[in-house]
Parts: sequence; C-alpha cells; structure tokens
Amino acid sequence: MTDPEFEAAVRATFAAFNERRFVDFATAVTDDLLESYPQSGERLEGKAQQLAMHRAWSDPPTFTIRRILHAGDLATVEVDERYADGGLWKSVFILELRDGRIAGLTGYFGTPFPAPEWRRPFRTAP
Repeated sequence: MTDPEFEAAVRATFAAFNERRFVDFATAVTDDLLESYPQSGERLEGKAQQLAMHRAWSDPPTFTIRRILHAGDLATVEVDERYADGGLWKSVFILELRDGRIAGLTGYFGTPFPAPEWRRPFRTAP
C-alpha cells in the first residue's frame, strides 16, 4: 500500500468512527488486535472487544487528524479529540500493521496546557 493509499484508508477509518459506523471502523483492524492505553493501564484483546467497547461508549469524541506518518509496518496518527462537553485532547496512536490492517494500537492522550514561561527564550510559539 502506498503512502497516499494508506493516508486515504486512515482518513476513511476515522471518518467511520466519527460517523459512529463502528462496524466499518472495525474492518481496519485484525481479528487478533491488541489495543493498549499505557496511561490508564487498559488493554483490549481482539476486534470483538474493541467493537463492543466502541458500541458501549455513551458519548465518544470526534477525531480530527493532524498528521499521519507511515513507514513499512509502523504508522503514527496524531489527532485532536473533541468531546461533546467541549473538551479537547491531543492524542497519538501508534499503529502496528499486518497485511495493511491494524494489528496493534497504542494510544497516548493528553489535554493541552499553557507552555511554561521559562521556556519562552527557546521557542517560536505560542
């Protein structure tokens, strides 16, 4: 799969999630998917468990993709997660690919915070 094809597939997959078409989203993952969230210590094993979690999520966020990097069987997807209450999270998903599908997903999440003043001399923004 070329990088443009991969990027199109990732964008279609996240669009399916945003439209709450979780079954379509699940077509992008392997049956034996391992999904982990190190910050909360959670691990989902298998496509069925991931799909069940998505269906049980009462008010999931919508994702806006900021950047996609892809090399061989590894990819990262940087996203903004917007919640119904207005909350915004900056997140990164590390994807391990097998045969063009996601076999491993590790997600890191964080809320934005103001840059410390002491770093002002070293930065260009904000």
